[in-house]
Amino acid sequence: MIGALRRLVFAIGALALLPAVVVAQQQEPASITGRVRNQDGVPLAYVDIRIPELNAGVITRDNGVYTIVIPAARVTGQRVTITARVLGYKSQSAEITLRPGSITQDFALVANPLQIGEVVVTGAGTVAAAEKLGNVRNHVDSTQITRSNEKNVIEALAGKAPNVEVVGQSGEPGASSFIRIRGPKTIRGTGQPLIVVDGTPIDNTTNTTESFLAGTASPNRASDLNPNDIANVEILKGAAAAAIYGARAGQGVVLITTKSGAAGPTRYTLRSSTSVDEVNKRIPLQTSYGQGTGGAAATCSAPGCRPTPLSWGPALSGVPVYDHWSELFHTGYSLDNDLTVSGGSERTQFYLSGAYLHHTVTIV
Repeated sequence: MIGALRRLVFAIGALALLPAVVVAQQQEPASITGRVRNQDGVPLAYVDIRIPELNAGVITRDNGVYTIVIPAARVTGQRVTITARVLGYKSQSAEITLRPGSITQDFALVANPLQIGEVVVTGAGTVAAAEKLGNVRNHVDSTQITRSNEKNVIEALAGKAPNVEVVGQSGEPGASSFIRIRGPKTIRGTGQPLIVVDGTPIDNTTNTTESFLAGTASPNRASDLNPNDIANVEILKGAAAAAIYGARAGQGVVLITTKSGAAGPTRYTLRSSTSVDEVNKRIPLQTSYGQGTGGAAATCSAPGCRPTPLSWGPALSGVPVYDHWSELFHTGYSLDNDLTVSGGSERTQFYLSGAYLHHTVTIV
């Protein structure tokens, strides 16, 4: 008797739920359709159409048409936002009311000639937003390099970024320079960062007859770059940003991007500069006493004996003296001429440059 009563109650409950099930089955899903065009009415393909609230989205076809189907169970008459987004155009959003049946929503996207956000190339084929980088990065603009009037691009980076140390071998024309980030971090190596020019690593080695601060002046290999051809420089200090270049980037990376042509008429640029170098401080020469000490002349008769280098010997009277300091230095000058030609069409651009540098040293 009790079992039969339970079966009767279950049957009555099932009959009560049957109308709701039938209504849910009869309710239609929401079908959102439309077409995406640009300002000229041309259909846009591969546009991302998305409803963030429902985590639903599709891509437009070649004719710019899209269709998003929302199941009936998720259609409750709510207001949602639908967004159209594609590279090169400003994103556009619209609010629609979800209801069973067909819903039409078209988009007309406007071209976006401006940059949406600054991006930084952190390696070969790797692009990331600047504000999302987890490492230190310093940017050096080409105008700062040009205004430095340095003939060596490494020397042009001196004082342009924090914790970037540039050391020159000497003040002679063509003397080498090396760069270090955050001081020395190696005992045997040079500690120089990896230099990458337009995606290609280059060598900044300096070959000297003796140590770096002695011997003859030798140029470093990065001095072959023309500072007037550089568009910008990115200095990557973090190990994460330099990891893509391997062990060579253990001391950091200096990314150098050179200038390139732009579509339009042919442009000519001529830049000429000259400078004069003079020794502004001289060492006074003592011409009253000869070589020796205590008023006595220096004597040395034993084999292997070296006379004293002091110049406090007997007084010089009627003895000719020579100013070798003035004979060693003279006025030096530099002349730098740079000519660039750039232009091209929408498909092909060109950039040509030529430079002539004549630099004389102050030492005879």
